[in-house]
Amino acid sequence: MNQFEPMISLEEAFRIVDETMAETKPTGERVPVRSAVGRVVIADQRSRLDLPPFDKAAMDGYAVPAGDLHDEYRIIETVPAGCVGTQPLTPGTAAKVMTGAAVPDGTGKIIMLEHAEERANRMRVLKQDGAPHICLKGEDVRVGDVVLAAGTLLGPLEVANLIACGITEVEVARRPRVAILSTGDEIVDSPDALSPGKIMNSNGPMLAALAEQHGMEVVAQESVPDSKEATQAAVVAAVGSSDITMLSGGVSVGEYDFVLGALAAAGLTVRFSRIAAQPGKPTVYATSADGKAVFGLPGNPVSVFLMFHLFVLRVADRMTGKRPERREVVLPLASQFRRKKADRVSFVPARMTEKGAVEPVSFHGSAHLAALMSADGFMRVPVGVTELAEGDEVIFLPIIGGGR
Repeated sequence: MNQFEPMISLEEAFRIVDETMAETKPTGERVPVRSAVGRVVIADQRSRLDLPPFDKAAMDGYAVPAGDLHDEYRIIETVPAGCVGTQPLTPGTAAKVMTGAAVPDGTGKIIMLEHAEERANRMRVLKQDGAPHICLKGEDVRVGDVVLAAGTLLGPLEVANLIACGITEVEVARRPRVAILSTGDEIVDSPDALSPGKIMNSNGPMLAALAEQHGMEVVAQESVPDSKEATQAAVVAAVGSSDITMLSGGVSVGEYDFVLGALAAAGLTVRFSRIAAQPGKPTVYATSADGKAVFGLPGNPVSVFLMFHLFVLRVADRMTGKRPERREVVLPLASQFRRKKADRVSFVPARMTEKGAVEPVSFHGSAHLAALMSADGFMRVPVGVTELAEGDEVIFLPIIGGGR
């Protein structure tokens, strides 16, 4: 691929990624539901139970027979949650039941505890209401109902619902294996190694943390010097051990940028190398013959963070069968915004105000990683737009602080 390829639009880049990953199918493995948070189910999950599994009391009170209206009843037993009544209800009798307890056969309604007065095994009704206060068997979920669809990411609520429905093991997609290569003679991993011209390697640890946060397995992390041979060798090893390889730095066309050449020499097909996005223009995407993905990300950390969310997660979702979920919201702009050039879509670090508006944060450029600490996400400014007025609607991506 010509290193001076024209920029393609963000939408075209998304299309290329989706097209190259279209035939990817997740590999499954069975795991206990209790340890499946962050995994993606690869088949519909159907309930093994009715929920509730029996007619149960919606609140503490007195179960009385259907159609049996009296001012006073004889209490024949007390049924706590987890137990079943042993005596049948007959006209004029009641069973005291606790919230969640199975109601006796023939129960028509529950008289709320606060609507009755109890003395010496007798219950007098102080107030009648029309509600039965009974949760009917299967009214929430029936046996065979789809609880979760294939492609669902499991979180705490999903895990709880599966277990409530009697599902204790689940088939999930294998976690994508990720290799991370931080390139550049200027990066070091310890402050003790800092000297003039050196900087700390923040991209590698950030990518590793992001990958783990989003359910991937980091199988390799390496710092690679600015050398054609070293870059090519590192790429070959990384692709051999992973499903997704991420390189940071070395993707431009300078004298010490070796990533594009290394990808080609490793037998990978470079799909694009420049996108009309700011930050992130020199983002590279390549694939192997067996469907592995390689991303060459720019060296500046804000670009790395953004491109991970826009592209790496897109590929990971297809590898796990996860249903696409690109969170975008439309919100008003808190104050006027201007920029000089409009040839690329711009992603501006911004926060959400208490009034629900979007406000750009102080930002000095794609190396200004600290700016993201005060942002909630990115405001998207379309190609061709140089100015936005206060109150204009903008697209906001809330992807900072654990969002997608």
